[in-house]
Amino acid sequence: MSLNLWRTAVLIALTLPALPAAAAVRFGEMSGHLGFGYAKLVTSAAPGGSISMVAGLDLPVTRSWRAGMDLGYDLLGSQTVQRGSQFASVDYSDLTVAALAHWLPARGPVRRVSFGPALVNAHGDLSVTAGGASFSDLAVHETAGALLAQVTLMAAKPAPVKIGLELGARMAFLAGDDWTLLAARVTFHY
Repeated sequence: MSLNLWRTAVLIALTLPALPAAAAVRFGEMSGHLGFGYAKLVTSAAPGGSISMVAGLDLPVTRSWRAGMDLGYDLLGSQTVQRGSQFASVDYSDLTVAALAHWLPARGPVRRVSFGPALVNAHGDLSVTAGGASFSDLAVHETAGALLAQVTLMAAKPAPVKIGLELGARMAFLAGDDWTLLAARVTFHY
């Protein structure tokens, strides 16, 4: 078993104890969120970044803990590469599915701290007019385990819909270079 699979298995095992308590919760106690913002891939020669979207549902486990799932998609931008007289374009994106534990601090502007394991489907789609073989090392098509952590700043006052600012980071353990993804999103919690 590869190191990446071991990391993912350990992270999932650490998250599993919260599931039985969450399963006993009524549907009416479920809450969700939608977020839109900016994401940036932090690797060598990474593009400038672009659109980030996320949706998630969670259930209460205790008074200050919730457990849930997030589904996110990021358009990370394009990069043009020249080798000799030939050019190629690489469009980066990722799809992320995460199992998260959410801690709800009682005080301060940070109202939610989320962390957990994730699966990231990373793409670096190659577009070449000629000489594609010389650029094949730039293409990325891989699903890998990841770690995700994020904080959400929002008002403490109860409301049917709360607007927050979510700041997060993901580390995806790809076979080649690991991907570090940073995101800042406006979120709507309901």
